[in-house]
Amino acid sequence: MRNFLKTALATGLTLLAGVLSPAAAKEALTKVNVAYDGFTMTSAPIQYTLAKGLFKKHGLDVNLVFVEGGSVLTQALVGGSIDIAQNGYTPSISAAVAGADVVIIGSMANRLPFQLVVDPSIQTPEDLRGKSIAISKFGSSTDTALKFALKSLGLETTDINILQLGGEGTRAAAFATHQVQGLMSQYPRTQEMVDEGSKMLVDVTEIIKDYPNTAYVASRNYLSSHPDVVKRFFMAIGEGLHDFRANPAEAMETTASFLKLEKGPAVEQAFRFYSEKVFPQDLRPSMPGVAAVLAELANTMPAAASVKPETIVDTTTLDALDSEGFFKALN
Repeated sequence: MRNFLKTALATGLTLLAGVLSPAAAKEALTKVNVAYDGFTMTSAPIQYTLAKGLFKKHGLDVNLVFVEGGSVLTQALVGGSIDIAQNGYTPSISAAVAGADVVIIGSMANRLPFQLVVDPSIQTPEDLRGKSIAISKFGSSTDTALKFALKSLGLETTDINILQLGGEGTRAAAFATHQVQGLMSQYPRTQEMVDEGSKMLVDVTEIIKDYPNTAYVASRNYLSSHPDVVKRFFMAIGEGLHDFRANPAEAMETTASFLKLEKGPAVEQAFRFYSEKVFPQDLRPSMPGVAAVLAELANTMPAAASVKPETIVDTTTLDALDSEGFFKALN
């Protein structure tokens, strides 16, 4: 009997060790397909969150992938190949207005962090007339930002030649080879180009104070069927953004690696700019900002004029975390 008990105890301990082993713990993680649409600073916190193992800390095995173009990413989300997307407000809201199963569940940027950078020969707004300016795509955040920039200069979109050239790297390459005379850019690339002699003609972040740029988006079906996953996702993101701000050296090192840049003044300037002016203190979307996006979209999508912000935004998860004191406990 005594030998039987010893054998049973040994077997139990072996099984328990297996349950607690790293391999078993990894298998217990919930897989989530998450995508982002740009190699830019707005994607730095989610990259930091992944690098620091915070998704795993909250029980998630996040497969983080890049999908170029907000409209393409929206299609992937609606099609079900992506569970949660970090995407532009403009393409996400456009899809929602058109009837797609898309809902905004959080925010990473409630400002438009774009700058209109031009050739140094362009000194005045009049010098822009007839010149070629690069954006990512019509209907994108860069397109919207350019319209605001031109309006502030007293110009119309018909006064220039707008080219759809894709991601920021492609736009920067076209600018460097003089295929275009300007582009919509973001820090730290903006600072690098200015340091090399280019001119920042307009900083849209300074002229438009509440126009959201980067959202967290899901389908209503996924949100309702995986509420715990979405909750743990935001727990990781909330902790990641807090730690990103609190640990500048680590944050800048991760950011420089992600953006394939040398860690230096440009990356440091971008970190300060985004941490102080762009990244939110509260992950909930700005409802006035969503209303502003709908108003802008109404110029090309009349149906947007009758859509109320609260019908395309769901902050249930973030509201619950806030009421539970999760975000307060991070400070």
